[in-house]
Amino acid sequence: MKASLCGMILLLWSLNVNAIDFTTSGDGKTYSFEALSALEGSGVTKEGDVFVVDGTITISEGDFFKIDEGIVVEFCDNAEVILKCPSDLQAHTSPTTLTRHGEATTCYGLNVQSASVSEVENITFDYVGLRGNTPAGMNVRHCTFTHHNGNASGALFLGGDGAAFTVEDCHFELCQKAAIGGAANYFCPATITGCTFIKNSQANGNIPQLNLTSASDITISNCTVEGDSTLNMVGGIGVSNFFGYDNQHITISGCTIKDNRYGITTMGVMDVKITDNQIINNRFETNPNNGGSGISLYDPYLKQNVYLSGNRIEKNLWGITVIGCGHVNMGQVTDGEGGDYNPGNNVFKDNGNSGVLYDLYNNSTNTIYAQGNIWNVALQDEEHIEEVIFHKHDNPSLGEVLFMPAGDPEGIRQLRHRPTEEGGVFSISGTRLPSSQALPHGVYIINGKKILK
Repeated sequence: MKASLCGMILLLWSLNVNAIDFTTSGDGKTYSFEALSALEGSGVTKEGDVFVVDGTITISEGDFFKIDEGIVVEFCDNAEVILKCPSDLQAHTSPTTLTRHGEATTCYGLNVQSASVSEVENITFDYVGLRGNTPAGMNVRHCTFTHHNGNASGALFLGGDGAAFTVEDCHFELCQKAAIGGAANYFCPATITGCTFIKNSQANGNIPQLNLTSASDITISNCTVEGDSTLNMVGGIGVSNFFGYDNQHITISGCTIKDNRYGITTMGVMDVKITDNQIINNRFETNPNNGGSGISLYDPYLKQNVYLSGNRIEKNLWGITVIGCGHVNMGQVTDGEGGDYNPGNNVFKDNGNSGVLYDLYNNSTNTIYAQGNIWNVALQDEEHIEEVIFHKHDNPSLGEVLFMPAGDPEGIRQLRHRPTEEGGVFSISGTRLPSSQALPHGVYIINGKKILK
């Protein structure tokens, strides 16, 4: 027995001594994986055309790190490169791949801690992640994140309270936890645009694919968030403010969110604008009482203000559910000149569970304006629309939903295919927009034609 125990200790010791902790001197040198592999004891070796990282390599403040273009870097178990220095992580001409070495399961990848903004471009992170533990933030463009092993709360981790992040034209797929996430007490402004999120949170925990803490400004636009129908715990987009801080502004627009446990959920104090999204088939919660909404709005502080317009909400267990919140405006058409004017233009179809249709469930004491919308009924009149809305009419303790006048189905179809003699540019819901040259990726009506930009 003693011999076996000694053998185990020796084995563990031998495994530990093989991994290297290496820190640069901080005297102004420039490092890369190629340069590190030429240094004995750096923890980076070159095996054929592949660079192997074994240990924790720290590039100190005062030095500089430049990513090599077009190479493959493999990380052993627990291996990590920590960048405390300014860095250039842009593979301009040829993509660089960071991945695991063999069957390594706990490798980390890059941990950016620089005091200056880092530019990250054209890198594939496979089984490893990118941690933004930086007070300055990062700009991440044209990168791919796949199979992240879940050793952080997101394949792309947003850290550094107050640090701003831009994520543009990136792809996230089959990550164990969230594609993008951070700590609940980190308020990181983020702009996420033109990205695809496919079947992330594979561990099937109660973690959405985008798991964000609300900050001064979070914008998610023109993204696709597609879930895995075999997972019953994974939502699409979740934005939370657990501390009740004010002045949090959230915008979600032009996205397709489908096949998740739920589509969008907002929790806590924030101003929310959700427009021109396709929120479809988010119904893979096994118990409808626990989720399955296309959009779920929740705020026990009664301060969340929400504006919803131009969304298609289809085949979810619940269309929209409201719990608490301060002011929810889904359509206010009675005063065209008022500050609360909202054309509505939300379209509901086939939302329901247990044999009952639920387009809107007002589980709050608020009066909700929901005018100008198209409901999942044959006739858009008061009698029929009542059948798909749950509110004061059904339970006197709840707030009332003011849904008349409803929208005109033919009118909305015309808005979405509006001819424009003057060559105007419109969103898919008919909102006039500036010149198409300034528009992000999305679907627009330009010169009377539907255009995918």
